[in-house]
Amino acid sequence: MPIVSLAGVTKSYPAAGRDSAPVTAVDDVTLDIEQGDVFGIIGYSGAGKSTLVRLINALEPATSGTIHVDGVDITALGERELRRIRGGIGMIFQQFNLFSAKTVKANIAYPLKLAGWSPRAIDERVAELLRFVGLADKARAYPEQLSGGQKQRVGIARALATRPSILLADEATSALDPQTTHEVLDLLGRVNREQGVTIVVITHEMDVIQTIATKVAVMEKGRVIEQGEVFDVFSRPQNPASQRFVGTVIKGLPSPAEAAALRERHAGRLVTFSFRDGDSSQSQVLLDLAQAGLEFELVYGGINDIRGRAFGHLTLAIRGADAAIDEALRGIRQHAEVTELEQEGTR
Repeated sequence: MPIVSLAGVTKSYPAAGRDSAPVTAVDDVTLDIEQGDVFGIIGYSGAGKSTLVRLINALEPATSGTIHVDGVDITALGERELRRIRGGIGMIFQQFNLFSAKTVKANIAYPLKLAGWSPRAIDERVAELLRFVGLADKARAYPEQLSGGQKQRVGIARALATRPSILLADEATSALDPQTTHEVLDLLGRVNREQGVTIVVITHEMDVIQTIATKVAVMEKGRVIEQGEVFDVFSRPQNPASQRFVGTVIKGLPSPAEAAALRERHAGRLVTFSFRDGDSSQSQVLLDLAQAGLEFELVYGGINDIRGRAFGHLTLAIRGADAAIDEALRGIRQHAEVTELEQEGTR
């Protein structure tokens, strides 16, 4: 059974004024998150991602549909039962949400005090978490004395304090620089691997999903428009919105305008070779072209890697006799995907 399961979930807000219409932030969403997943939910601003998170931890009631968390239908629970469910869900935020007047130790201890832990158990758990997030020397520091990355590490430690089975990360790296983002994502990966915590990552950053997630759902206008294994969605996105997202981390086929600009700068026929894990290697394609006596140069594209599985597109400008190029491409098409970018009105 999935640890989180949404079936036909919709969240609508009443009209703000007499002349305005109700707003549907989440629209008929169905998805399953398996235990142990790092599940990414990605979409542009206003796609409904953050509302979906608030539905999962029951901070917002669903308008319709059902939400099961660890086998329990939370849409049927009262507030007392919901508090118990929320105890098994940790959450970290973009702006850290730390108590500025409390020390690092007191921030991490806060949910444990609310849960009724003994002082000795709190001290042991806080010390354990500080070691885990690499901040053992910052117990007495205050948030204003910490860097952004350190603040987020405190936020992660606090979210893990009560040993939740689910961790929700809502744009948790958006306020961080690239190096600090990498460090925080590494830490979240450890949380998943070493503590077995299922993580739901809400973000608009495709490289975050590529780095940490195992599965992904793409949202647009409140709906999930595509979902699946990260490699499958990234290497062959089916929806135009998914294709736009993938285009932010790796270039696919040149657009007509890009192809026209490439033709102005490079002689030869423009051909794109697309690669996916299990397909012929890039080196084999280049060897085939070289053995055909053709000259070529890489002018567009790139190859990406997700957990050792490669995909991407390389656009080459190939020079030589048309007959030789045609023959070489016929052979390559037997083991690789080939797209020739034809000039308008030719060939």
